[in-house]
Amino acid sequence: MLGAASRHAVSWRARNEVHTMSAMTLTRRTDYGVRILYELASDANRYTSARELADRHQVPEAFLRKILMDLRQAGIVVAQRGRTGGYRLADDPHNISLGQVLDALNSQVVRLPCISGTECSHDGACLVWPLWRYLEQRFARELDNIDLSMVVELGQQQADQGKGSASGSNGGG
Repeated sequence: MLGAASRHAVSWRARNEVHTMSAMTLTRRTDYGVRILYELASDANRYTSARELADRHQVPEAFLRKILMDLRQAGIVVAQRGRTGGYRLADDPHNISLGQVLDALNSQVVRLPCISGTECSHDGACLVWPLWRYLEQRFARELDNIDLSMVVELGQQQADQGKGSASGSNGGG
């Protein structure tokens, strides 16, 4: 019995090397997009220029404008021309989910090859595929349940903790 378990462990290690599941990786584009939306959600009624956003977040303006264009095409932000123009959210932050944002920016979060359909050495016989699929769907639902107001709230909590630790508090609650 021990020999069979040992062989199983070796074969699992071999499969694990082939099917390494990376930590969630987001592109720089997604990171910048969420940061920009955080700022726009923090003051949802104010128009902010692309140049101001680029300078504040240290993003090349041309790159930022491409991100804003995708967000505008998805109906997440609106633009106004002119001296007092810029970008602002198209809707209340409570009505814009992180899932919508990631879709607008063409961000793919799940990277397990068998779920994305790119490769699998088990040829449809994988007994844990339903687990990975379930987790992917659950994660997507969670992204849809997180709205921009929650993102702002979490950021403000973090900032408040930072202020507390700077004044001698441990910030841990």
